[in-house]
Parts: sequence; C-alpha cells; structure tokens
Amino acid sequence: MKLRLIILLIVIFQAAILVSCSDKSNEKNPQLLFSEELTVAEDDPDGMISIPVYLSGESGETVTIDYSTADSTALAGRDYTAVSSGKITFQPGQLAAEIPLEIKADTNVKQDVYLNIRFSNPVNGKLDKSTMRVRIFNVDFSKLVWFEGFETSVLNPSYWNYELGGGGWGNNELQTYTNNAANVHLDTGYLHITALNPSGTSYTSGRINSHGHKDFTYFRAEIRAKLPEGQGLWPAIWTLGSNITQAGWPRCGEIDIMELLGHQPEMTHGAVHFDSGGHSSRTASYSLTSGKFSSGFHVFSLIWTPNRLRWFVDKQEFFVLNKSEIQPFPFDLPQYFVLNVAVGGNWPGSPDQTTVFPQHMIVDYIKVYQ
Repeated sequence: MKLRLIILLIVIFQAAILVSCSDKSNEKNPQLLFSEELTVAEDDPDGMISIPVYLSGESGETVTIDYSTADSTALAGRDYTAVSSGKITFQPGQLAAEIPLEIKADTNVKQDVYLNIRFSNPVNGKLDKSTMRVRIFNVDFSKLVWFEGFETSVLNPSYWNYELGGGGWGNNELQTYTNNAANVHLDTGYLHITALNPSGTSYTSGRINSHGHKDFTYFRAEIRAKLPEGQGLWPAIWTLGSNITQAGWPRCGEIDIMELLGHQPEMTHGAVHFDSGGHSSRTASYSLTSGKFSSGFHVFSLIWTPNRLRWFVDKQEFFVLNKSEIQPFPFDLPQYFVLNVAVGGNWPGSPDQTTVFPQHMIVDYIKVYQ
C-alpha cells in the first residue's frame, strides 16, 4: 500500500511556488525548491512515498541534481531504505519532480525519527539549500495517554463539558440537552446518557465533550459501550476539530467513530464530514452477524494516522479512508471527543408509538493511545 506524504508547508505556499514558477520561462540555472522539513507516516506494510521538489522556473535545458539519504535519528535498513546515489532529472520546461523513498514499517515502540536528504552536483540548475529533513511519524500507538473509566461519582470537570439546549442542533433534532442527573450520570464505573420523554410530547437527553481538556492529533481510540434502540434514537461517539470556532463546520472536520439508528439496532456507522467546496462526507456501516448493540457491550475503535483513518468494531476492521479520498484534508489538527444520544432528526426520523423510553447509552471506558 502506498504511503502518502504529509507536507508541513501549507497548501498556499505550494501554490505560490507553482505560480511563481509559471511566471518564469527559460530561466538560466533555475533553483531547486523544496520543503525544509516534511512528515511521512510509518504504516504497515512497507511502502513507497513520493517527495515533491520543484524548479524556480522553466529551463530550456535538462536539469539534473544528485541526492542521497543520511541517517539522523532514523536508521537505514530499520526505518527506511537508503539511497546512496539518486538523481533528479527535469526535462526542458518541466517544473516538478518526485523523489521515491521507501519507508519501513515495524512493530517496535519508538519515538518519531528523522533522516536527511542531501542534494549536490546541480547541472544547469543551482542549490540555495542542500538538505531536506524528513520526519518519520511513528504509528505504533502503544502509549496509553488517556484513560477515562468513569470511576468518580460525577463527571470529571477536568475532562468534560456539558452541552446544553435545544433548537435542532443543525439536524432538526427534537431533544433538549441538559446537565440533569436524569440525563447524564455515573454509576459504579459507567457513564449513562439517557434519553427521556418526560411529558409525552418533549424529549431530554445528554451531550458532553472534551473540548479544551482532552484534544488529540493522531491516535488509536477504544470506547466500550452499550447502545440504545428504538425508532428515532440516534446515539453517537465522535470527534470534532478543536478549531471549530475559527473554521466552522464542516471545515474543522468531523470523525464519527460510531453512530447508530435506533430502528436498526444491529448496525453501526462510521463516517467523516469535511468541506470540499461545501459539505462532503464518506461513510460505511458494520452489522452484527447476530444480536443487537443494545444487548451487550461492544468496543468501537478508530486508528487515525497522517495517512488514513481506520474504523473497527470488536477489533474487526470495516472501513478505511486514505488521505487522498478526503480533500482538502482537515484531519491533521487536534480533535476532541463528543458523546451524545439525540432524539429525532433528519437521519433517524422521529420516535413513534413503538419507541420505549427511557433509553440509555452506557459507556464503560475510553482509552486513547499515541
């Protein structure tokens, strides 16, 4: 599987390079342009990445530049395949080229590591800088950085915020979220989020988030939970971009680790939402071979790396999205967790006479590894 490059320069900078290049024709000895530091992700299996390099302007002659790799904290043979005598060739008029590099995946626990690419011997071109630093991002995710076991008597305010109110929440939902114990409470190591229909005509429920307390970029998350069922119920375990106030939704990015429609109690869904000139999404579903998600606890997991997102139910992978399928890609910035049970809305529809209240989403734990 091909590894895709995570470029630390912002897109605008790259666009500026190309625009500036297009304004120059037949430049004498154009300069090699490249990011001084790039990040690539270690994924399994071993794979090739392509590192982009550019010329500052078109040349009427063939431009060649030699390159080689050198260890920094990364080790050739363990972390990547060394290149001792590579050559970049730009044909006349060509502005962009790529350097292939093989990154090696492993199961050893280690920190991110770095290697250098060194440029030399330009022919019909020139070098202002001669070294590119490449960071290999470790995706082993073996260090437990957050465990929430709900062992206290009330929600830990160092972890959680209540979200309150009604108004449809952008989906024509029917519930009002409260911080009442009837809707959100802890009991013997379990979080209970309960949807109620107290008057027979209105609905209350709970929604909490970790914004400003537990925000993460790239992780393996595991959430063990038991879900409600019934027409019009919509439990969710998900994340939102921590920059939502500045960027807005969906530009901030949303990752749905688990959603369920109460009238389909045997099926859950995973999804992403992002802005691609408007709201865009990618979704997939997972169905139990027997039984319902309301009958017992299940573990919902997400692995989020710079290259891709992977969804699991009870360790069974059911959905993979590569970065190339989500453009522009908002998932290289921190996200925070959201847990809620909605009632009604555009997707699940409204409760009917078959819906029994109260309904509970019961969460045993949240584990986050990095």
